Amino acid sequence: MDRIITAHTPLPPEQLSFRGMYGQEALSQLFEFSVELISDSYTLDLKQLLGKPLTLEIQTADGGKRYLNGQITRCTLVGRESATSRYYVYRATVRPWLWYLTQTSDNKIFQHKSVPDVIKEVLADYAFPMEMHLSSSYRPWEYCVQYQETDFAFVSRLMEHEGIYYWFKHENGKHTLVLTDDITQHETLPGTASIPYYGPDRTTVPQEEYVSNWEIAEQITPGGFATNDFDFKRPGTSLDAKRMNPGAYDNGDLEVYEWLGGYTDPGEAEHYTRVRLQDLQSRQEMVQGTSNIRTLAPGYLVTLRNHPRESENREYLIVATRYRIHESGQNTGAGSIAMCDVDFTVLPSSTQFRAPRLTPMSHTHGPQTATVVGKEGQQIWVDQYGRIKVQFHWDRYGQKNENSSCWVRVSSPWASGGFGGIQPPRRGDEVVVDFIGGHPDRPIVIGRVYNGGNMPPWDLPANATQSGFLTRSQDGTPHTANAFMFEDKPGVEEIWVHAERNMRTEVENDEYRKVDGLRDTTIGQNDTTRVLGSRFIHVTGTDTLTVGMTRNVTVTDTETYTVNGARTLHVSGGMTTENFDQGLTTTVAADGETREVTGAFKETLHTGQEVVVTGNDSLHDVLAGTLTERAKGKVSVESTSDAMDVKAMNQVLVQSSAAGMDLKSKAQMTMTSESAGIDMKAPQDITLTSDTDVVLNGKKVKDLSTKSWLKATPFGLNLTVAQATIGMFNATVWRSNVGAAISKADFSVIKTDVFNVSNKIGAFESKNTGLKSESAGAKSLLAGLLTII
Repeated sequence: MDRIITAHTPLPPEQLSFRGMYGQEALSQLFEFSVELISDSYTLDLKQLLGKPLTLEIQTADGGKRYLNGQITRCTLVGRESATSRYYVYRATVRPWLWYLTQTSDNKIFQHKSVPDVIKEVLADYAFPMEMHLSSSYRPWEYCVQYQETDFAFVSRLMEHEGIYYWFKHENGKHTLVLTDDITQHETLPGTASIPYYGPDRTTVPQEEYVSNWEIAEQITPGGFATNDFDFKRPGTSLDAKRMNPGAYDNGDLEVYEWLGGYTDPGEAEHYTRVRLQDLQSRQEMVQGTSNIRTLAPGYLVTLRNHPRESENREYLIVATRYRIHESGQNTGAGSIAMCDVDFTVLPSSTQFRAPRLTPMSHTHGPQTATVVGKEGQQIWVDQYGRIKVQFHWDRYGQKNENSSCWVRVSSPWASGGFGGIQPPRRGDEVVVDFIGGHPDRPIVIGRVYNGGNMPPWDLPANATQSGFLTRSQDGTPHTANAFMFEDKPGVEEIWVHAERNMRTEVENDEYRKVDGLRDTTIGQNDTTRVLGSRFIHVTGTDTLTVGMTRNVTVTDTETYTVNGARTLHVSGGMTTENFDQGLTTTVAADGETREVTGAFKETLHTGQEVVVTGNDSLHDVLAGTLTERAKGKVSVESTSDAMDVKAMNQVLVQSSAAGMDLKSKAQMTMTSESAGIDMKAPQDITLTSDTDVVLNGKKVKDLSTKSWLKATPFGLNLTVAQATIGMFNATVWRSNVGAAISKADFSVIKTDVFNVSNKIGAFESKNTGLKSESAGAKSLLAGLLTII
C-alpha cells in the first residue's frame, strides 16, 4: 500500500517505517523533530543511525511532495509498540546540521572581518549547505572574539546583533541554512498561493486544507530605542543615537536605552538603532493559528483569505510552526493519516522580522594575563596611542606575532593631554588584561607581572629594600639600561640614578640643591656651563681648582677679585696679562702685595705708568744683579703728602744725558755729606741766586780759581750770615774772609734734598761762569756734592 508519509533513514525502508512525528521549527531557531519509527527488529544498532540524515517525505493534498530533513542526533529504543504488536518503536531526534555547532566551543579571534565573513569562516568547518540572501552591507569588525562559547552561540549573537536571521529550506536528502536580513528576501510558500480560513462556525466540511483557528494578538512594545558608545580616538565625538516609532496607542513612546552599542562610527549607529527597534516592535502584532495544511513552513510568505475580518486577509510571514503528525499503525494496513495538525505563528509582511537577542554576550570573569607580542625583530611594538599587541594564553590559533590581537590600550597611572607617564610593555612581558564591560572584544591592559622568564631587576628577597625603575636599551643586554633606584635599607639609604648614554635636566625657573655632606662629581670628558645671568659661588672652606691643561677665562665686562686674606699665584711657565681696551687696576686693601719672580721680570709700557701708593712703598728689593727702569717719555716720581727718600748702598748717579737738571723745593733745601765733601762741577758757569742773602759758612772759604769771581759792591758784602733759599736747595754760607774785594772764599753746603732741581744763587755775581747745580733722576737718591772752585 502507498503511505502518506515515508521516512528515509540510513536503513532500508523495510527495517524502519514512519509512525508519527512531533516537532517545531521557527525563524532563527534550531528545529527539533521527534520522529517515531517502527521496526520488526529489536536489535537495530542505534549507532548506525546517529549523525545520519533522516528525511520525511510528505504527500501534499495537491499530489505534490513536501520534505522535512535533518540529522539524527539522538536515537532511542522505546519498546514494543503494543502488547500484541510484533513491531518495536524507535524514536529519533532530528535536528538541523547547525545544531552540531552547539556541541563545540572555542576561543578564537577574528580581525578586520564583517559578521557575514565571520559566519562563513565558522560554518566552513561543517561542510553543510548554506545560502546568504543579505540586502545590507556590513562593516568589518576590527576585533571580534569567540570566547568560552559554542560556535552556535557565537554566530547566533553576532547575527542577532547585526539583524541577520535564518531559516531552513528542506529538500529531499538535505536541508539548507538560509541567512537573510530583509522581508523582501522571502519567497511565497511553494504550491500554496493563499490559504483559506474556515472558522468553528462553519456548516460544512471543507474539501481543502485550511486554517481552522486564527488568533490575533497586539501588545505594547517600546516606541523608541537609544544607544551610545565611546571612541577613544575621538573622545569629543558624540556617538549618541536614537530612533523613535511610537505605537498608535497610549504609552506607545516608551524608550529603551542601551550603553555600549558596539560601534565607533555615528553612521553605524543608524543601522543598529533601526535593527534594535525592529526587534522590539516585531512582536507588537502577531497571529497564532491552527491548520491541517501539510506544507506550512517557516520562512515563507502566505496570504490569508476568507477571514470575516477583512483586514486580516493579507500577506504574512510564517515565523514558526509546530507539527503533530501521526499515521495509522503499521499493523492496521491502513494508508490514511490519522492526524495532521500544524500550529503556526505569523506576522504581517509589512513588519520587518528581527530575531530577538536571546543569546547572551560572552563575558569574562575578572582579569587575565597575556604575553606581549609584536613584529619579529622589534622589541618594542606600539602604535601612536601606545597600544600593544598581545597573545592570550587561551588563543591556540595565534602565531605570537603582530597579528595575534588587535591593538590593546595600556593603562597608565598618569595619562593626560600631551603629558603624563608612559612605559610601553615590551615583547615577552606578561601583562594583566581586563575587558571593558566584560566584553572579550574590548581588552585593556591594566598592569604587568613578573614571571619565571621575566624576573625582577633586583634579586629578591635579598634586595627587598630596593625599589625603582630599571629600563633596558632596545635590543640590549642587562648591562645596557637606565635606572632610578631607591635604597631604603637603614643606614645606607640612597637614590641611584643611572643614564646609559646621555642625561638631560631642564628647569624652567629655579633649582635648589642642598648637600649636607660631601659631593663628588666626575666628568669623563668636557664640561660646559652656560649662565645667562649672574653666577654666585660661596665656599665657606677651602676652594681648590686643579686644571691639567690650559685654562681660559674670558670676561667681557668687569672682573673683580676680593681676597680678604693672603693670595698666592704660582705660575710654573710664563705669565702674560693683556688689556687691550681699557686700563688695568690692581687694588690691595690691607696687608700688602708680595710678588716673587725667580727669573727675570720685564714690564713694557707702551704709553705711560702711574703708581699710587697710599702707604709705604718698597718697589724693589733686588738681592743680586742690577735693576734698570727705562722710559722713552717723561718719568715722574711724586710724594704728595710726605717726604721721599732715595737711598743706595753705593754711589748714586742722577744724570740727564741730553738736557738740563732742575732741583726745586718749596721749603728749605739741604745737601749733606755725612762722611766726605760735596763737589759741584760744571764745564760752564755755576750760578747761585737768592732773593735774599747767600751765606757761605765754613772753616775756610777758598777761592781756587785764577781769577777772582767775587766783585765788591759799593755797599759792601756781609757773608757772615748770608742765606739763600732756592726751591728745595737750602744753603748756609759762613764768611772766611771779609774785605772790600773778596777774591777767594770757602763754601760749605750743609744739607740738600734734591729731585729734578735747578739752583741759582743770585746774591753773588761772579765775573766768571755762574754757579749751577743740576740733578735729574727717577726715584733715585741725589747726594749732590757742591764744590766752589
